[in-house]
Amino acid sequence: MKVAVTGASGHIGAAVCRELISRGYEVAVLVYNDISALQGLPVTVVKGNVLNKESLKELMGQCDAVIHTAGMIELGYKFIQEVYDINVTGTKNVLETAKESGVKKVVHFSSVHAFSHKPYDVPIDESRPFVTERSVFYDQTKRDGHVLAFEAAKEGLDVVIVCPTSAVGPPDHKPSKLGKAVIDIYKGSVPAVVKGGFDFADVRDMAKGAVSALTNGRAGETYILGGRYYTIKEFSDLVLEAKGTKKRLTELPLFVANIGLPFVKSYAYLTNKQPLYDKAYIDILQDGNKLTLSTKAQEELGYSVRELGETLTDTVEWFRTIGRL
Repeated sequence: MKVAVTGASGHIGAAVCRELISRGYEVAVLVYNDISALQGLPVTVVKGNVLNKESLKELMGQCDAVIHTAGMIELGYKFIQEVYDINVTGTKNVLETAKESGVKKVVHFSSVHAFSHKPYDVPIDESRPFVTERSVFYDQTKRDGHVLAFEAAKEGLDVVIVCPTSAVGPPDHKPSKLGKAVIDIYKGSVPAVVKGGFDFADVRDMAKGAVSALTNGRAGETYILGGRYYTIKEFSDLVLEAKGTKKRLTELPLFVANIGLPFVKSYAYLTNKQPLYDKAYIDILQDGNKLTLSTKAQEELGYSVRELGETLTDTVEWFRTIGRL
């Protein structure tokens, strides 16, 4: 079987490509310009993007299945055309081209953030309602792409939807937002952390779950690929433990982060750097459900996830190997 991967040079896409290759699949990849994450891999490269249907036709015309990982993450509440185009219109293009090309299977990467995290005392599973129009705009676009995939399945396309939580781990070439956080914590660029956390899972385990969905995923079904909830304090402690230092960061209450937000923005503007955090980030920390269930993926896809300590130790070592630390 030959499998096409969109977003192949991204964090999740690069991990998916490696997992496919390790299982003996032929792989064709869609890349826009940066192929550093794919150097040395035995893949067929198609230049293009999910907004260019001709490049999608070239990609899928030679493949039996597609894993659609392409997406753009931008945390904020305002409408951003590029985020909408890639996450919604791009997904529509992938699904339409897959059907036109006779592709036998599509695995679509949605996100756990397509689901509402409230109520916080009820675990999140695949039956949870979607987010509303008041949520972070990225979450809305992942919801809309998820709905498109579900509708395509109802119309007869063999589509399986997977919903990752927060992906971390090697390889991480760009790096990802979490990869950059690991680097910043390791280098001492983060003075303190704020209260709150996320559900973290190893990107390599997510890739295994997605590839398993090619053969074991049921059409029209959704599978959450999560790990376990860790506080940002626990996350940073594990990074510093992997560094081999006894230093630990102080955890500040969220109201301190809110007070400091104008200063963070001003410093970022003056230094021409990305701010350490913004309002959307604070809101997401407050909106985190501490129990996300991957039971369905475990039972049907054979999904499992390693401990975060192992993931972050591997991440630190990988960044050291490539000279980022």
